[in-house]
Amino acid sequence: MPDMWERVTDADGEPLLCPVLPVHAALLPSGKVVFFSGSEHDEMHLHEHGFASGLWDPDRPTQVTKLDAPHVDLFCAGHSMLADGDVFVAGGTANYDREPDNPHAPYHFTGVTDCHVFHWRTERWSRAEDMAWPRWYPTCVTLADGTVLTMSGHGGPLQPGHEVLHNEIFDPAAGRWQRHGAMIPELEDTGRFWLFGSRYPMIYYPRLHALRDGTVFCATAHQERGGDRRTRRLSLRSGALDTLGPAPPGMRVWWPPDVYARAAFTSVLLPLRPPHYEERVLIAGGQRAWVFDAGTPRSGWRQAGQKRDYSLRAYATAVLLPDGSVLLINGGSSEKLLRWYWPTAEVGGDDKDANPVPERYLPDEDRWERGSKPGDYTPIPRMYHSVALLLASGRVWIAGSNHDSQRNRGGVRADHPHHGDARELRMELYSPPYLFDGVGPDGKPRPAARPEITVEADHAGYGRPLKLTSPHARSIERVTLLRCASVTHAYSSDQRLIELEIAGRTQRELTVITPPDPYIGIPGYYLLFALTARGTPSAGHMLRLG
Repeated sequence: MPDMWERVTDADGEPLLCPVLPVHAALLPSGKVVFFSGSEHDEMHLHEHGFASGLWDPDRPTQVTKLDAPHVDLFCAGHSMLADGDVFVAGGTANYDREPDNPHAPYHFTGVTDCHVFHWRTERWSRAEDMAWPRWYPTCVTLADGTVLTMSGHGGPLQPGHEVLHNEIFDPAAGRWQRHGAMIPELEDTGRFWLFGSRYPMIYYPRLHALRDGTVFCATAHQERGGDRRTRRLSLRSGALDTLGPAPPGMRVWWPPDVYARAAFTSVLLPLRPPHYEERVLIAGGQRAWVFDAGTPRSGWRQAGQKRDYSLRAYATAVLLPDGSVLLINGGSSEKLLRWYWPTAEVGGDDKDANPVPERYLPDEDRWERGSKPGDYTPIPRMYHSVALLLASGRVWIAGSNHDSQRNRGGVRADHPHHGDARELRMELYSPPYLFDGVGPDGKPRPAARPEITVEADHAGYGRPLKLTSPHARSIERVTLLRCASVTHAYSSDQRLIELEIAGRTQRELTVITPPDPYIGIPGYYLLFALTARGTPSAGHMLRLG
């Protein structure tokens, strides 16, 4: 089946440029995409004032809006979607690694305690209560009760270690943090991997996924006492980390040949289906992808689909699609950390090694399917700091990346100033195969006939019937919910697809049952899609759950 790429352009047909580098992005309940990055990976921009953010509306695709942003540098903050659809952002950058007042080793940026909320209705930012510990590169994940767990991250200038070992939980209803004093075993390799006399951390943004039993699964393997890596989950009640099994196969901490030993991989919770809602987590980015079944942890990691014809797809982003497949897009076959078979103090790959062909993992068939080659269209190379999000149209918005994974210094590349701006500001749209019905006489993909639905409700509770009206009710085979997501650094903690039980059907109406509880359907805004037997989705209907 064909797929299609297209460049986002302005009214004159020229590439539409983002006003800031989209290192961080989120799909809002309005259907718009907000993006931001503080200092935009520019060493000289850090101490400037007047940071900006951007807003792009798929319904007005030729325009992009520049918005204000907090004066705190949000570069490499953590974030997740709140139950009311706002975007919660924790931490950011206090100092770059090369600044004289940074006491840490190279590539140890320092964090801040500041927290912010982007309000989707007003399209404005506000301050939230500060955390107890500064964090840079933390992970935030929204939980079943609507609170936000924040884990890990670099500390502040006064903290000698690399990683913040205390977890904190933010309560949006109260506007307050719960201070968790329990220490967690280190996620990082600080003190174990040395580079030219300096400790070098390899892991950032631990890949967290909220599970039905109230625990949080971490696809980033934790260290145990003695330094061995294990796949573990966090109990929020006790603060304890339970060992579920070994780390992904082949992962060696003392030498970084494997993408899963660092933060260059992507992870996603696979579709949840009634009646049992089995929880499986996919990680991808290496020649082999792996799946962990949280319901049968003793089975450990098993290979997901076939071995691919490349050795590495570092910094690719996984995007859950309405048909339950997982799109793997962006990323490439080089990683500076491994250059010349000798570890370096850099991360990211080169543009020339970018992989232009998207892939989809089909969980029900346990196989990977390659997208078609772009033909006469050349996708933009996107590696480090690239992002991708599913839109209500069923297409995927793609943006961001630093050219050759390099930072800027004063608006031009720090490594080669004569090469110009390191930021990739153009946007693209990718249309998956489910939007097409073969190829037309002109050789171009032919749009598929899509089911039409009307959902009167914009808000639904748990375990309740929900009615959909459609002239195609008889041909609709599945109905799915996909949670609005935020994304950064090849990962989103928000992504969640839930298939709904079809409880009744008439000629023009479907009745489906919403998820039974908030542990399966984390509260928030979801896109509801109805799909035909061929997997062709309707346009998404925005629905608040919980």
